[in-house]
Amino acid sequence: MPFAAWIHANDLTDTQTGIIVTGFAAIVFLWIYIRTARSYRKAASARLERLRQTLDLYCRAQGLLGGDAEPAPEEAEHEPESVHFLLQQCKAAPLVTTEMIEAIDAYAKERDASRHGQLERLLDREIRKKIREQASIIRWLDNPGWGAAFWKLVRPAVPFFLLSFVVYWSVQLYGQFQERDFPLLSWTSAELWMRFVSCLAAVVSFYFAVMTPRKDSLRYAYRILALGISAAALAHFAGLWAAPYILALQAVLFACGFGVNPKRSRRDRPYAGSEDLLETDDRKPPRK
Repeated sequence: MPFAAWIHANDLTDTQTGIIVTGFAAIVFLWIYIRTARSYRKAASARLERLRQTLDLYCRAQGLLGGDAEPAPEEAEHEPESVHFLLQQCKAAPLVTTEMIEAIDAYAKERDASRHGQLERLLDREIRKKIREQASIIRWLDNPGWGAAFWKLVRPAVPFFLLSFVVYWSVQLYGQFQERDFPLLSWTSAELWMRFVSCLAAVVSFYFAVMTPRKDSLRYAYRILALGISAAALAHFAGLWAAPYILALQAVLFACGFGVNPKRSRRDRPYAGSEDLLETDDRKPPRK
């Protein structure tokens, strides 16, 4: 039976139909809630495993470098192969940073044991950062605070309510096309479609802002823009005439996201001994 015929043949306000729809919605809610909660816990466990693997390699490398921090003069020119091999393993760590890879490459190129101190400091900073993240995830999983526990309980229900809004707006759009007698290519039809697209953009943006787990400064900027796109959809209460302006505002806010580029941080700049810095020095004319 076509969807239009089913809508006209069944009264959604009827008691029996209401019970069926409510039961179906409850089943969908439980399925989405359980699946979302499991996916977040699985993602957190996977993140912990990647942190464990990275910390294992970093700690072993730091311990080995610490033991060779002050090598004998006759051993300074010959680095033990175990150090080099372990540093190469660190490059394959799941959460290795670009700075770490560049530092290891520069170190391996020269095989200079005097760089042990520099690598130790870099490893120590990365280890501390990974340990803080690990402790934060474990606390969120096993011993969350009042606010975190409440959000942990509510968060898996967000996708169901967003899906409910999409279904409601889809049925509303279909009903307005069926009830009103206007051409399909009229301006009113275009306004209805623009309002529908605007509401979909608001739902997707809200999902992006609320459900993404990262907490860096760039992600906060994206979240603010996404929440702005979602909040702009509230202006649809003013009437159908506002749909083109709201959609245009959302498009502008979306375009602003491409301009939010991360500034080059201190750890991404060339460090002493990096290849970029050495190439720059080679291009400089010699002083007279």
